[in-house]
Amino acid sequence: MGTDTADPRYLDVAQSLLSTRPVLRSVWLSCVLSVASATAWAQSAPAPSPVVAAVVDRAQATTTAAAQKVSSLNTQRGQLAQRLAQQVAAVDALKKQKASWRRDRELNSAQATANDTATKLTAIDKQLAAAQTALANARKAEIAAIDAELGAGATSARTTQLQNLRAQLAPAQAAPKKIVIPDAEIDPLADPEELEKQAAALAQVEKQLEQERKTLDKQHEDLALVADLRQAHERTTEMSTRDDDQPHRGASHSTSRSPEVAGGTPTNDTAGSPTSGGSSGGSSGGGAGSGTTGGGSSDTTGLGGQTFDGGKSTTGFESTAAVALGEVIDRSTIDGMLRAQRSGDPKQRAEAAAQARDAVAKRLEMLKKKRSMIEARARSLRRSR
Repeated sequence: MGTDTADPRYLDVAQSLLSTRPVLRSVWLSCVLSVASATAWAQSAPAPSPVVAAVVDRAQATTTAAAQKVSSLNTQRGQLAQRLAQQVAAVDALKKQKASWRRDRELNSAQATANDTATKLTAIDKQLAAAQTALANARKAEIAAIDAELGAGATSARTTQLQNLRAQLAPAQAAPKKIVIPDAEIDPLADPEELEKQAAALAQVEKQLEQERKTLDKQHEDLALVADLRQAHERTTEMSTRDDDQPHRGASHSTSRSPEVAGGTPTNDTAGSPTSGGSSGGSSGGGAGSGTTGGGSSDTTGLGGQTFDGGKSTTGFESTAAVALGEVIDRSTIDGMLRAQRSGDPKQRAEAAAQARDAVAKRLEMLKKKRSMIEARARSLRRSR
C-alpha cells in the first residue's frame, strides 16, 4: 500500500550523497545542459531546401534562353547589315549609269528594296536592345538566386558548383595595367649579361605593345564597319524621300497643278508626292515611302557604336587604352580617343583608334630597332672576350 510520505531512511541517504558528492553533481548537470543545447541547435539549424536549388535551376534556364535569343538576333542582324551594304552599293552603281527609263525603273526598285531592308534592320535593333536588357536582368536574377542558396547552407560540392557559376555570370574585371617602357639606351660600360637582360625586358614590352596594336586595329575595323552601316542607312533613308523613289504615273513634278496625267484625269502633283506614294503599297515606290517612316525616325541601336555584329561591344575601350598607353604615346592622341568616346560617333572613334594604333606601331618599331642594337652590342662584347 502506497504512502504519501517518503521513507526517512531514503531521504537521509540522498542528502548524504548530495552533500558528499558535489563534483559528481556538477558533472551530471553539465552533461544534461550539453545534450539539451545540442538538441535545440540541431532543431533550429537551417537545412538546404530543394526549393532554393530549384530556383537557381529555373533562373539558369531563363538566362540560357535569353542568351540564345540574343545570339539569334545578332545573327539575323549581321545578315541584314551585310544585305543592306550590298543593296546600297547596287543603288550607287545604278546612279552612275546613264539616265534612262530602264535605269530609273531599276533604281526605284533597288532603292525600295534597300529601304525595306533598312526598316527590318531597325526593327531587329529594337528587338536586340530589348533582348540584351532581358539577358542582363536574367543574369542579375540568377546571381541573386545563387547567393540565396549559398546563404541557405549548400553542400560543399554544390557550393563549388554555385561559385563557379557565379564567376561565369559576373567575372572579375581586371584593372588595366600601364605599360612601362624600360630604358632603351645602350650603356657603354654595361657587360653582355646586363645588355641581354635589357634586351629581354624590351622584348617583353614589345609583346604587350603588339597586343595593344592588334586590339586597336580590331576596334578600328569594327567601328569603321559601324560607321559604314550608319552611312548606308542614312543614304537609304535619304533616297526614299526623293522624287525618283516614287512611282511615276505620268505626273509632272512641278509646283503647279498638272493639266493632265496618264488617263486624262486632271489632278495636282501630290499624286506622285512622297506622302501619297508612301500610303500606296502596290508599288516599289510606295513600299519605300512607307518604310521611310519606320527607318528614318530613329537611329539603330547597333549603329550607335554600342553593340553590333555578333554582339561585340566597343564601349569603353578608349578608357582602358588610355591607362595602358599613358607612357607609350603622346597625350594629344590619348585625349583624341577620349573625346571620340564621349562623342559616341563611330566614325570619330574609328579615326581616333587608327591614330592610336599608328602611334603604337611607330613606338613599337623604334623599340625593335633599339633592341636589335643592344643585342648586337652584347654579341660584339662576347666575341671580344
